[in-house]
Amino acid sequence: MIDHNPILHSALTTGLIRYFSEQPLYQFCAEQLADACELINQCCPRIQPGDIDGDLSRMCIQTTLHEEVIFQYASTDNKARLAHWVRQYSKCHSASEREAHAAYIMACAVKALGALDDWMRATDQAAWSHVDEPPADWTQDLYCQFVEMQINPHERTLALDQYVLHLEPITALPCLINDELRPIAERAIKNAIRCKGGVMSGIERNKDISARDAAIVRQGRHYFLSGMAERGIASAVHAWLKREVAKPLKQRAEWVTPETEKSLSRKSVETILKRNFVL
Repeated sequence: MIDHNPILHSALTTGLIRYFSEQPLYQFCAEQLADACELINQCCPRIQPGDIDGDLSRMCIQTTLHEEVIFQYASTDNKARLAHWVRQYSKCHSASEREAHAAYIMACAVKALGALDDWMRATDQAAWSHVDEPPADWTQDLYCQFVEMQINPHERTLALDQYVLHLEPITALPCLINDELRPIAERAIKNAIRCKGGVMSGIERNKDISARDAAIVRQGRHYFLSGMAERGIASAVHAWLKREVAKPLKQRAEWVTPETEKSLSRKSVETILKRNFVL
């Protein structure tokens, strides 16, 4: 039976959430972290229904260390003996099947958390690689904003891929098909894939906007080299942009996409030209 108490129900997940919430990029992973912590939280009562048992705690640690090889054996074992392989590699032979399955699910969730933690820490460290240490007089908000500016969207999608990869065994192993925690893992995977889709859309949107801005700059330089007075260039480029966007679909330039077909104001065009030193 699933424990419907809040995530902060267990001391373990309380500590995890506290740790992650102090990271500069926490808001970018909050949903994925919460999903993985919920899995861990639901595993705890199955593994430690009463006082903490040293053998069962050791089972969780060893299962996490050997998760990949356990999956390899369990996924090719036609007897679906996941619990057997968890007992073998954790040396906790007294664990019940339910406890062993929970230990494996927890191991997958812990490794999923690790993938996001690695990405957050690597991005944070890279943001300050050009200085000896971060400015001591910066507020936490300013610190976080600066780190956020250093996010590489491609590296973020790779972290989400790793997160999903670590959770997929929970949904792939036949012996866990009826486990009550499988739907939680499926939801976590679905949420992460949706989040990755949003990041990918942002990458494509930025590409479209960059292509549009490049076209605006090229047209501005064309007018400048043609001898047009600088004060009239922004208006001329703005008028040209409106004409390009208004063309039938088959006659439009490749950079006119659904994202960039929205008409820019003259002021926005002027800002783009100034940012690229045309004006």
